[in-house]
Amino acid sequence: MTKVIVRESEIEGALKTPHPRVSKVLISEFTVGATKIAMGTNVTEPGSRIPLHRHEGSEEAMFVIEGTGKLICGDEEYDLYPGTAIYSPLGVDHEIVNTGDTQFKIVWAYGPPLESHLKPKE
Repeated sequence: MTKVIVRESEIEGALKTPHPRVSKVLISEFTVGATKIAMGTNVTEPGSRIPLHRHEGSEEAMFVIEGTGKLICGDEEYDLYPGTAIYSPLGVDHEIVNTGDTQFKIVWAYGPPLESHLKPKE
């Protein structure tokens, strides 16, 4: 049977710098064989950010679990707090800033997965 359960505590996170944050890929081709979706978590430290970026080939959905932040999307800014869902369409610049004094944690999902979430083609 295909693996269907992944525990966040069992996944090693990748520390991203220069903006301190840890990203964990929970659902991917590497962990469960998923090829149409990827999902994980991101914990951003106080005063840090997920820098301005865009995804040309994947839509992204995020859900705030803890902390407070700000989404900068185009010319708009949005307050973020637990219970907030975020949608990032194809090709739209977006950035998230931790505005609080505690960690800011989101769950993210991409469809289709980013190339880094898939095994190289042989």
